[in-house]
Amino acid sequence: MLEEEDIIWLLRHKNRRRIILAIGEAGKIGATALRDKLGISTGSLYYNLRQLGRLVQQDNKRNYTLTPEGQRVYKALIERMEPEELLSKEPPNKVVSVLSSIFFPISLFTPIYENMAMRIFLPLLSISVISALMIYAKFVPFILHVLERPRFTVLEFGVNFIVSVIIVYIYATIMSWFVAGGVKTFRVTSGKGSLSRIKDWFKSGYAEHIKFLLCLLLSLLPLAIMPGIITIDRLFKLNLMPPPGTGDYFVARDVLLLISQGITVILMTAGISYAKNIKWQSAAMVSFSLLYFSFFVNKVMGFV
Repeated sequence: MLEEEDIIWLLRHKNRRRIILAIGEAGKIGATALRDKLGISTGSLYYNLRQLGRLVQQDNKRNYTLTPEGQRVYKALIERMEPEELLSKEPPNKVVSVLSSIFFPISLFTPIYENMAMRIFLPLLSISVISALMIYAKFVPFILHVLERPRFTVLEFGVNFIVSVIIVYIYATIMSWFVAGGVKTFRVTSGKGSLSRIKDWFKSGYAEHIKFLLCLLLSLLPLAIMPGIITIDRLFKLNLMPPPGTGDYFVARDVLLLISQGITVILMTAGISYAKNIKWQSAAMVSFSLLYFSFFVNKVMGFV
């Protein structure tokens, strides 16, 4: 059962209140009808529905209904406020919408959860682009860093990429669990050993863990920006980059790395928030801490 403070946080967001009221009023409603009724984007709808996971459920026809707990929240809402006011469509602020789509692009991750074909295509596209550009430009990834290798081998790239994905997945999973209050929930659970509870936790949400991994793979795509620019520069002889080995080259390379890491953090924040049903502020903490962790590990290992 959700704690009172969690419910207050969820319902502080106007769109979530409107979703609860719309579903409660209709009894059951499909995603398209709900989106049209509220006048919000598909990405925003699915994101907020995931945030309301314990208050909203789907039946076997994929219509949305309220859970028993959602029914209690719905009744409390209609006693305190006017549903007509909350359900009225309001033209979205264009500036806010644009900024939200740039700095919190949740719509990128909706297909991974709602469309099987895109669930396969998008992560494969990310892996293919990263692999092709880094192999051609002779770079290898390590966590959230991209390292230039004069003595490059495809084997080194493959090993580093797999290890990086594993580290990112484990780190993001554990830290998301911590910021979501998993420690408190874990401690109050009794009757089983720690290892047994961890196994049960993983098995119970196996599909969700896979989808989260796919979200992270998509989030890593911006790391291909630097090797991509270098590849284009070499292929078309555009002279965008200073001569290799010079001070200007290293400065330009590091600036491109910082830009790519910044975009990766933005995507990862949206992906973690969407996948783990946590506040975007908490997801940002996880993403930024992963970037600092990447820098620390690479520094200790002498890579940067």
